[in-house]
Amino acid sequence: MQPIRYQVVGEEDYAFVITIDSSGEYKISSGTYTSEPPRSGKLTQEQEQALLDAIHVLGIPEEHPMPEGAAEAFEARLVIGEGSDAVTYPFWEGALEEDSKLQNLIRLLELL
Repeated sequence: MQPIRYQVVGEEDYAFVITIDSSGEYKISSGTYTSEPPRSGKLTQEQEQALLDAIHVLGIPEEHPMPEGAAEAFEARLVIGEGSDAVTYPFWEGALEEDSKLQNLIRLLELL
Protein backbone atom coordinates (compact mmCIF):
# COMPACT_ATOMS: atom_id res chain seq x y z
CA MET A 1 0.00 0.00 0.00
CA GLN A 2 1.23 3.49 -0.78
CA PRO A 3 1.08 5.76 2.27
CA ILE A 4 -1.64 8.40 1.95
CA ARG A 5 -2.37 11.58 3.87
CA TYR A 6 -5.51 13.58 3.18
CA GLN A 7 -6.14 16.77 5.07
CA VAL A 8 -8.87 19.39 4.92
CA VAL A 9 -8.55 22.62 6.87
CA GLY A 10 -11.43 25.02 7.21
CA GLU A 11 -13.03 27.72 9.25
CA GLU A 12 -13.32 27.82 13.04
CA ASP A 13 -10.42 25.43 13.69
CA TYR A 14 -11.99 22.67 11.59
CA ALA A 15 -9.51 20.00 10.56
CA PHE A 16 -10.04 16.57 9.07
CA VAL A 17 -7.05 14.26 8.57
CA ILE A 18 -6.82 10.71 7.25
CA THR A 19 -3.47 8.93 7.25
CA ILE A 20 -2.80 5.46 5.90
CA ASP A 21 0.60 3.86 6.34
CA SER A 22 2.30 1.33 4.08
CA SER A 23 0.84 -1.60 6.05
CA GLY A 24 -2.75 -0.37 5.56
CA GLU A 25 -3.20 0.95 9.10
CA TYR A 26 -5.26 4.14 9.10
CA LYS A 27 -6.05 6.95 11.52
CA ILE A 28 -8.82 9.48 11.13
CA SER A 29 -8.94 12.70 13.10
CA SER A 30 -11.76 15.11 12.66
CA GLY A 31 -12.63 17.99 14.81
CA THR A 32 -13.69 21.49 15.44
CA TYR A 33 -13.83 23.29 18.70
CA THR A 34 -15.91 20.27 19.86
CA SER A 35 -13.48 17.56 18.77
CA GLU A 36 -14.31 13.94 18.31
CA PRO A 37 -11.80 11.29 19.38
CA PRO A 38 -9.59 9.90 16.59
CA ARG A 39 -10.54 6.58 15.00
CA SER A 40 -8.19 3.95 13.67
CA GLY A 41 -8.26 0.61 11.92
CA LYS A 42 -6.78 -1.50 9.16
CA LEU A 43 -7.86 -1.52 5.54
CA THR A 44 -9.53 -4.65 4.24
CA GLN A 45 -8.08 -6.14 1.06
CA GLU A 46 -11.08 -4.75 -0.83
CA GLN A 47 -10.58 -1.23 0.56
CA GLU A 48 -6.87 -1.32 -0.22
CA GLN A 49 -7.46 -2.50 -3.78
CA ALA A 50 -10.17 0.10 -4.36
CA LEU A 51 -7.81 2.86 -3.17
CA LEU A 52 -4.93 1.58 -5.31
CA ASP A 53 -7.23 1.39 -8.34
CA ALA A 54 -8.49 4.94 -7.71
CA ILE A 55 -4.90 6.23 -7.40
CA HIS A 56 -4.00 4.52 -10.66
CA VAL A 57 -7.03 5.99 -12.47
CA LEU A 58 -6.31 9.45 -11.02
CA GLY A 59 -2.79 9.50 -12.41
CA ILE A 60 -1.42 13.03 -12.22
CA PRO A 61 -4.44 15.18 -11.48
CA GLU A 62 -5.07 18.58 -12.95
CA GLU A 63 -4.25 21.58 -10.81
CA HIS A 64 -7.31 22.90 -8.99
CA PRO A 65 -6.50 26.34 -7.57
CA MET A 66 -8.97 28.24 -5.44
CA PRO A 67 -11.09 30.38 -7.80
CA GLU A 68 -10.80 34.12 -7.41
CA GLY A 69 -13.35 35.42 -4.95
CA ALA A 70 -14.06 32.01 -3.39
CA ALA A 71 -14.02 31.77 0.36
CA GLU A 72 -10.89 30.04 1.59
CA ALA A 73 -12.95 27.94 3.98
CA PHE A 74 -11.96 24.48 2.85
CA GLU A 75 -8.52 23.86 1.44
CA ALA A 76 -7.45 20.25 0.99
CA ARG A 77 -4.17 18.46 0.45
CA LEU A 78 -3.66 14.89 -0.67
CA VAL A 79 -0.20 13.32 -0.34
CA ILE A 80 0.43 9.94 -1.94
CA GLY A 81 3.70 8.16 -1.20
CA GLU A 82 6.43 9.15 1.20
CA GLY A 83 9.81 10.80 1.27
CA SER A 84 11.25 11.89 -2.06
CA ASP A 85 8.67 9.74 -3.88
CA ALA A 86 5.70 11.59 -2.33
CA VAL A 87 3.38 13.48 -4.64
CA THR A 88 1.32 16.32 -3.16
CA TYR A 89 -1.97 17.51 -4.63
CA PRO A 90 -3.28 20.72 -3.05
CA PHE A 91 -6.83 21.62 -4.09
CA TRP A 92 -9.97 23.33 -2.86
CA GLU A 93 -12.90 21.08 -2.03
CA GLY A 94 -15.08 22.62 -4.72
CA ALA A 95 -12.78 20.97 -7.27
CA LEU A 96 -14.28 17.61 -6.38
CA GLU A 97 -17.38 18.57 -8.35
CA GLU A 98 -15.19 19.23 -11.40
CA ASP A 99 -12.86 16.20 -11.23
CA SER A 100 -14.67 12.86 -10.91
CA LYS A 101 -11.41 10.87 -10.62
CA LEU A 102 -10.20 12.94 -7.69
CA GLN A 103 -13.68 12.86 -6.17
CA ASN A 104 -13.76 9.05 -6.36
CA LEU A 105 -10.48 8.70 -4.48
CA ILE A 106 -11.48 11.23 -1.81
CA ARG A 107 -14.88 9.57 -1.28
CA LEU A 108 -13.18 6.19 -0.78
CA LEU A 109 -11.01 7.80 1.91
CA GLU A 110 -13.99 9.48 3.55
CA LEU A 111 -15.84 6.15 3.78
CA LEU A 112 -13.22 4.72 6.14
